[in-house]
Amino acid sequence: MRIKYFLLIILLPFITLFGQTASNYFPSQTGYKWYYKSVPLDSVNNPMDSLSFYGIDSFAVAEPFNGRTANIVVSKTGGINIINALPFSDSLYFSFDGSNGYEYFNPELVSGLIGSIDTTLGIDFFNFFNSLEGWYSYYRFSAAVSDDYQVFKKDTTVIIDSANVPLRFELYGMRLADETISTAIGSFNCKKFLLERRLSYLLFNIIPVKILGVEETVWLAPDNWKVKSYVPSTFVDFSEFGFPEFTVPGLETNIINPITSMEEGISQVNDFGLFQNYPNPFNPSTSIKYAIASNQFVQLKVYNLLGREIATLVNEYKPAGIYEVEFTIAQESIPAIASGIYFYQLKTENVVYTKKMVLVK
Repeated sequence: MRIKYFLLIILLPFITLFGQTASNYFPSQTGYKWYYKSVPLDSVNNPMDSLSFYGIDSFAVAEPFNGRTANIVVSKTGGINIINALPFSDSLYFSFDGSNGYEYFNPELVSGLIGSIDTTLGIDFFNFFNSLEGWYSYYRFSAAVSDDYQVFKKDTTVIIDSANVPLRFELYGMRLADETISTAIGSFNCKKFLLERRLSYLLFNIIPVKILGVEETVWLAPDNWKVKSYVPSTFVDFSEFGFPEFTVPGLETNIINPITSMEEGISQVNDFGLFQNYPNPFNPSTSIKYAIASNQFVQLKVYNLLGREIATLVNEYKPAGIYEVEFTIAQESIPAIASGIYFYQLKTENVVYTKKMVLVK
């Protein structure tokens, strides 16, 4: 009996490691689809339901991409009534190596943070984040619980009021204790990770002093991958640099059942709808299409992540029909805006639809 216990103790680390294979948490067959609902959060993390949007991801193919074998997922977002009719417009890339789960870092992943900082501070961070593009091991399944690990770091210098300010951007990960959660598609014993994107001031060009940290908690379910993520709103205080305080809105995303509520035949104008802008991302202009089912007073406006109005594209009475308008940042009536995420909202007497778009400069 003692020999059995001894062997169990010896083999336990290998049994544990074997159970941490990252690829076991990703669907094995192409064609798998995820359906999500995302709700932005205000400065005190209350959900802003009027800004909710939906997403559909689809495992398209496994093939080489930038030096790794990648599981390529095509993605789209939109209103619940029309998302099934929209084309897939974005791509996500995942790769696995033993106990490590890799994601391909795209600057668009932090475009909301970039947009908020650029808009508030007037500093262009986008080219800096562009330099980080590449593969990184976000999820380390064999990492000890509560021990953080550095995914990457990058130092840069920005000029503020003619002074060189040294900054460091880092991404840290941490495996949290496994958690069983209930979702719309079932209960799962999930691997749980905390990702933190840090922006620090380098005191004496050596000592990092954190000035901003955006955290994201992610739940990964066996054979399903991401079933939930939570990004709380982040208060940012740059007063020491002479800039105002502001808040980066949060976002809660949950997996849901397949979306089947889209009304057929929107081309016949039997429903209200707001389509995804095209192209997206865009610069300097993009087209926005919408449909109204009856004669209505219509407003179509663009907002930044802080909820500030950027432009009014439509503000008049319209007969039933399908319409398309151009949003161009070069117009004199539209103030200079930075790269990042923006929302455009269709509002009539009956409905309100909101979608997001990405400006890339």
